[in-house]
Amino acid sequence: MGKKKKSKSKKKQFWGLPKEVRMVQAKSWLEKYDGEHIIKAYSKFFALNLKNALKELELVGAQISTQEREYTKELIKKRKQEKERKKEKRRIAKEQYEFEDYDDTFAFIAGYTAGSVPFGMTYEEMEEDII
Repeated sequence: MGKKKKSKSKKKQFWGLPKEVRMVQAKSWLEKYDGEHIIKAYSKFFALNLKNALKELELVGAQISTQEREYTKELIKKRKQEKERKKEKRRIAKEQYEFEDYDDTFAFIAGYTAGSVPFGMTYEEMEEDII
């Protein structure tokens, strides 16, 4: 007997949809949504950044409170700061540990397995050692 084909999760079927299609789906999503942070939930469900999620929700007529807008602005600010902090840590780690063999995952590649898979120290492990 053949394997049963796995269906996509309901959430993932909306990822990458054109804006026009998403806007139609957004109306029915809004009717069913009853959570606390609508912008964050919309962003996650439709795989959008928070700014675009806010814009689309406004276009479909969602009532968004001032508190929700402020919460979203703070969340955007925090995410940006965290991204910049990680970027700076990686830059510092690269300066401190100038290894010849590295890639996007590993700060230092100690070697390769028989199957050509690299092993060594990841950037995250390097950051933990610095802190």
